[in-house]
Amino acid sequence: MRKPEFSNIRSKLFNHSFGVLVVFCIVLYGFAIFQDYVHSKLKATGFYWTDTMLYNIYWLLFIPFIFIANSIYNKVKPKSQINKVIYASSTGLVFSSLHIFIFTSIFILGSNLIYPIPHRFLTILKNAISNQWHITIITYLFSSIVFDFLNKKKQVSKHFSLKKTLTVKNGSRRIKIDFDTILFIKTDKPYTMICSDNQNFLHDESLKKLEGLLDSQIFLRVHRSVIINKHHISEIKSRKNGDYDGILSNGQSVRFSRHYRQNWDELLNH
Repeated sequence: MRKPEFSNIRSKLFNHSFGVLVVFCIVLYGFAIFQDYVHSKLKATGFYWTDTMLYNIYWLLFIPFIFIANSIYNKVKPKSQINKVIYASSTGLVFSSLHIFIFTSIFILGSNLIYPIPHRFLTILKNAISNQWHITIITYLFSSIVFDFLNKKKQVSKHFSLKKTLTVKNGSRRIKIDFDTILFIKTDKPYTMICSDNQNFLHDESLKKLEGLLDSQIFLRVHRSVIINKHHISEIKSRKNGDYDGILSNGQSVRFSRHYRQNWDELLNH
């Protein structure tokens, strides 16, 4: 059975997490600018786009700094709880200090380029410390907890990617089934039925939980109640309504729902 390399799983997981971070920081950047605008209207003060856009770059700096912090965490990999606490405390202080200092430097550089009378370094530094210091240090303190969670998730992914068999519970029995032999899995309430090329097994765990243990590149959710092994599909027939019938290698037919077409659409071209 072909399985994705652990490095690919780790890369996909990291790319997804980093993408979420980028989107979150950009949204936060826009929200902060909008908040400044609303505040200026409510307090009847002046609102300057260049000032607020430059100042709120502060939130975008979390993107590179958290990326660096994550890279360092993956290299250090503290094991004990004490080491994790020490790491979180030290990186929280170091990265929050660097964040504020570099932000102030960028702001002053931009200010010198934009305004004839630029802002003063110490004024912006004090303002950032008084307004953003607590948020920044909390973010970096808790980022190590998030990294630890993601690393554990990677290890779980690695563990399942290396498995060649699925152990199912059938009453008091524990049965190992080779992934290659599984044709499809379907809901058979209150159980889940695993259909292999030699026999069927009733399993007492949900279809959703089993789906999390399977290689998503091979086992596809084609219906609300069915997961199939695409290596055992020999033919696909249209029902003329958007649904299809998948004919398995043993001659059995499984319905492919149009509502899950994004999962099995590739099979139509192969």
